[in-house]
Amino acid sequence: MHVSQQGILAFLEGLVASDPALPLLGGGGSWLDAGTVAAIAAHIGSRLRQIGLRPGDLTAFRPGRDVPSALMLLGLCSAGATAVLADPRQPLEETLSCAETPLPVKAKIEHCGQSSFVLTWLDSPERPSVLIDLYALPPSAGQHAPRASTAPAFIIFTSGTTGKCKAAVLSESNLISNLLDSQPLGDYRAGDRALGCLPLHHVFGLVLLAGAAVLGYGVYYPEKMDADALLAAIERQKLTRMNGVPALYLALADACGGIGPRSLRAGFIGGGPVTAEQFARIEESLGMTLIPVYGMSECVGISCASWQDSRAARAEGVGRFYSMNTGKILRPDGTEAAVGEEGEIWVTGPARMIGYYGKPLTREALFPTGDMGYLDEGGVLRLTGRRKEIVIRNGNNISLRRIEEALLRLPDVRDAAVVALPDERQGEVPAAMIVADQRRPLAPDLRKHEIPVLYHYVEKLPLTASGKPDRQRIREVLAQCRVS
Repeated sequence: MHVSQQGILAFLEGLVASDPALPLLGGGGSWLDAGTVAAIAAHIGSRLRQIGLRPGDLTAFRPGRDVPSALMLLGLCSAGATAVLADPRQPLEETLSCAETPLPVKAKIEHCGQSSFVLTWLDSPERPSVLIDLYALPPSAGQHAPRASTAPAFIIFTSGTTGKCKAAVLSESNLISNLLDSQPLGDYRAGDRALGCLPLHHVFGLVLLAGAAVLGYGVYYPEKMDADALLAAIERQKLTRMNGVPALYLALADACGGIGPRSLRAGFIGGGPVTAEQFARIEESLGMTLIPVYGMSECVGISCASWQDSRAARAEGVGRFYSMNTGKILRPDGTEAAVGEEGEIWVTGPARMIGYYGKPLTREALFPTGDMGYLDEGGVLRLTGRRKEIVIRNGNNISLRRIEEALLRLPDVRDAAVVALPDERQGEVPAAMIVADQRRPLAPDLRKHEIPVLYHYVEKLPLTASGKPDRQRIREVLAQCRVS
């Protein structure tokens, strides 16, 4: 079990001491080395403290997927502030107003130019805003604000059960613990360079950035996110690894025409179902090893496969519980399920969040993920669906995930998302949005009551910033299609 007593910047300083010229953060065709990144982070932290930001102050930030945003996040760590991370595609005020528990945010930082940011005081509107140019900061004394690695460092918004979003509070130690536990499983090697295609306000984009300091690999942030541009960036920058959702990997596999980037070697895959056939196609097209992972904002990493497992073993589940975690499959009555028996996944460990804002958890408390699954005889965790992703049709509980997997097994279907729609006679019914090579009648391997009432074909699924299907938007579109 890894419970780090060091923070992210302490790891960065150790990296600088051993290899200050190591390319660490890249974008726009160039790289900043570890020494430069550490110096800029220290300068930002010093400047933020100078203008009045104090350790623990909640500071809202909508980061882009770019080097300046990554540097500002490290600078906030240096200042000891708690970064409240929000989706840059949504107005900050809208995000903060939808939180279940009000957050006393002291200031907000907004990107206002290539390397410039503006800090605005929210608790004292009469105080003037401050412009911060990352590359024009004077040298600092290099001292970071004291903060325990287990103290609140980041707040990430995640969907709640009431339509309001919850604010998950994470420490630097939460991220570091996950990275140290995943290191022997992920085929990391000296000189690795990772594709930074995950948004920084998302937990897996955040942990990828932290890993640059903790594990010593470079992260390159692409200027464009279309498949052709990503493949070109991988080739030009000789990127060796990446993390992503199945839809991203499948888009790259389709775009490369069977001739993948020569440098790409390994990557984590998670965030949605993928069939064994799709798994093999991705690996063969991109010439890489896929390593399934399972996690969430509240727990960072829950389980992970090993790069040394066979393809069949890696394609069948989401790996084993991390050694740091206590993971259990529980029945509705709270007793532990047997091997092969489905139940809800509960977990705790050093990567589990401090708690939702205003609702801390005890260190030993098991967290209910809301995901359903079971452990096979080899200890591999297999997901079967969300506890709340159940459609109740004429009294029958139907797994939306099972329907999606059946659709994805069809040869012409490239992507699919299934949601529940209200129905006056049946209570709820499943409806599907499909991305397919040919639009023709579908015959998925489903029982009669599982067959969707609607198949709506699109060029691509609406996605969230993290690349997952935007189920709220999909539900709205399908509801309108059914009405019309």
